[in-house]
Amino acid sequence: MKESDLEKDPWSAHRIKITGVLQALCRAGAVEHRDFSYELTELGSDLHQQAPIFKLWFGAYASVLADAVAGVPDPATLVRGAVVAESSSRVGAQYLDETLLDLVASLAPRGRVCDLGCGTGSRLLAMCTRAEQPGIGFDISSTAVDAAQNTVRDARVLGVDLEIQQADVTMLTDTWPDVDIVTQAFMTHHIAPDDHCADVLRSYRVRFPRARYLVVFDTVAPASTSASSPELFAPGFDYIHALQGMEPRTREAARRVFAEAGYRCLREITLAVPNSYAWVLRPDDGAA
Repeated sequence: MKESDLEKDPWSAHRIKITGVLQALCRAGAVEHRDFSYELTELGSDLHQQAPIFKLWFGAYASVLADAVAGVPDPATLVRGAVVAESSSRVGAQYLDETLLDLVASLAPRGRVCDLGCGTGSRLLAMCTRAEQPGIGFDISSTAVDAAQNTVRDARVLGVDLEIQQADVTMLTDTWPDVDIVTQAFMTHHIAPDDHCADVLRSYRVRFPRARYLVVFDTVAPASTSASSPELFAPGFDYIHALQGMEPRTREAARRVFAEAGYRCLREITLAVPNSYAWVLRPDDGAA
C-alpha cells in the first residue's frame, strides 16, 4: 500500500486506524516501510497465510476472550480500569520502576508526593517509601481506586501516610499546597489536542502551587517506522491508540506542549520501554 492511498476514499475515513495498524506491524517486523509505501516482509507474508486462523479465534471469539480477561469496562473510560492498573503495574515493575524511583529520589522530595493517574498506587507507595514522605494519588477509574485500597492498607503497615482519590486529573478543582513533587506516568498522551493538554498541565501549577517539579513519563510517536528487532510494547501502543482514533505526539511536540504550559525541561531521560521518556519539568516563574 502507498502512503498516498491513505488520503483517498475509502481509506481516508479510517486513516488514523490504518496508519496505526501499519506502523505497529512495521515495529513487529511484519511490514516494511520504504519508498513511501508499506510492503509485507517474509514474516508478514507467513502471517498473512494464517489470517483465517487469527480471524477465527480473535474475531469470532473476541467477546469470550474479553470476558476471560475481565468484566465490564469502567463507564468513565470505556476500558477495564482494574486490568489497566494491574498490568501497568507489572510492566512498570519489570522495566521502569527502578529508574523512576531513582529519578524521584534524586529530586529529594520535601513534602507530599502526588501521582496523577496512580492506578493501584503501588508505584506511588514505592516513591513515598523511598523518599520517606507522604503521598496522594488520583485516578479516574473507580475499579482501580478500589484496588488501590489494598495499597493504602499496605502503606499503613509501613507507616506511610497514603491517600488515593477517584478524580479526573484534567478537571481538578481543589488545591494541595503541601504537594512538593507531581508525577504523571503514561497518560499525558491521552490529553488532546495539544492546546488542551497545555491548559491541563498549566492548571497543575494552580492546583499544586508549591510543587517544585512536575515529572512526566510518557511514550511518543517513534522517529521511524523501522524496528531494529521485533518487540511487543510499541506495536501494541500504536495499535490500541489508533483504534481509539489517537495519534501520539512526537518527542518534539511533547516538549513544545510543556513549554506552552509554562514549564522548563531540566532533564530528559530515555526509558527502557521503546519510544518512552521521563521529563523533569520545573514551573517557569516568568511564564504567564
